[in-house]
Amino acid sequence: MPTPPLSKANREECRPAGRDRKLSGALLPFPSPCPLLPVRFLLALLLALLLAPLLGGCEGMPARPRLPAIPFLNPESDAQKSGRELQVLLPHEGALTEALRRRIDAWASERELELNLSTAADYSRRLSDRLQSETPPDLFVVTGFLFPDLAASGLLAPAPVGALDPTGYPPQLAAAFLWPPASDDADRYCLPREVRTLALVYDRVGLASSGQALPDNWETLRAAAEAQTNVDLNRFGFIEAPDLSRWLPFFFAAGGTIIDEKGSMALQSQAADAAMEWYIRIFRDNFAGHAGESNNEWAGEVLAKGRGALTIEGNWIAPYFETHFPAFSYGVAPLPNGPAGSNRSVAFTSCYAVHSRSPFAQEAFHLAALLSSAEVVGSLPNDGGWMPAADAPRAEWRAEYPRLAAFADGVPGAQVWQFPPGFGPFLRSFNRGMVQLLAAEIEIDTFLAEMQQIGEQLLSGDGGQ
Repeated sequence: MPTPPLSKANREECRPAGRDRKLSGALLPFPSPCPLLPVRFLLALLLALLLAPLLGGCEGMPARPRLPAIPFLNPESDAQKSGRELQVLLPHEGALTEALRRRIDAWASERELELNLSTAADYSRRLSDRLQSETPPDLFVVTGFLFPDLAASGLLAPAPVGALDPTGYPPQLAAAFLWPPASDDADRYCLPREVRTLALVYDRVGLASSGQALPDNWETLRAAAEAQTNVDLNRFGFIEAPDLSRWLPFFFAAGGTIIDEKGSMALQSQAADAAMEWYIRIFRDNFAGHAGESNNEWAGEVLAKGRGALTIEGNWIAPYFETHFPAFSYGVAPLPNGPAGSNRSVAFTSCYAVHSRSPFAQEAFHLAALLSSAEVVGSLPNDGGWMPAADAPRAEWRAEYPRLAAFADGVPGAQVWQFPPGFGPFLRSFNRGMVQLLAAEIEIDTFLAEMQQIGEQLLSGDGGQ
């Protein structure tokens, strides 16, 4: 259940003391003339803990399944194919899935192939179950986040040389589906089919009524959040979440990186200090809030109901607004620049992968190439919630959705939402730690040191749980 919002009286009583507090590089519990302020942090802690399973994925994509240790096996012979169907598993995505089904059915019919195409609304769980079964799917959707775990476990088949052409794709998206990474002899496993990025989403009417320009850096973002915060309406200027993916744009804008070019942990840094202090300070100064404080489920709902003015979200927010709040006037702008004088988004992507034990590997790769092609991707129904990964159809998408241009413009420089195999504990620990930071239970330097250590342990293979 969402956390009840603080009353008007409580917010007004707490605000004067909150504005005078200083972080001083640490987030220690602090004395306050307002006994209710710590309650807000505890409420934030409770809500975020309840939401932790949702925040762990951070991408609306399949979670990491329990992976069996299956060695690479050669595809079965034609004789072994007898009596079997080409198994395809896709996430259920409404009209998009039905359009894909028609394409796949036509393709299979032309080749006189028996086909079994199944879809799942709970795709993460279904994929996990199927990968552990005796008859895994031949072709299925894999996210950039999940790909390293599956490739390292030998569950995916590398594509035949020349079968998948990465020309015309953003380099970092194409590279996300190579294994081993950063290797001269890396194999290509698949091509990115779509991409989604983060940008600044704002209440157009609210910002215009205050006469404010769009914020383009951290300073003007905070100023806008202060001006848009209204205790009478229980409205926060900036809506944030204890979530690594939503914090990363601030970290990148400060010049940071979690893992450096040498493959070493680089989280603990001045960039991380600056980004985390901004993110936590604006919350503790009461100019930022989370969705539960206004009895909502996520930032999109908060903005649409007038309880928030600005947030960092992905282009999946567009169909949500169109479906649930068609009258809401929203805008999308580039991410604010940080101390490094630039911004960098996060890219969430996926591909059509082939199982390493598929007896239909040749046919499956042919189908994967077809479904990933600019022709097919560009012809699919699109509600603005996803963008074609290939450059040419994405340019057409940008022209069709000019109000969402900031999402498309963020693709070239975006960093793919992807970590080394077995890095799930880092993500979960990071999100839990951010909850504690918002609740003022730990200090920034302590948190970053702990996360640095967990990351180093995971990279060395020593675990981190």
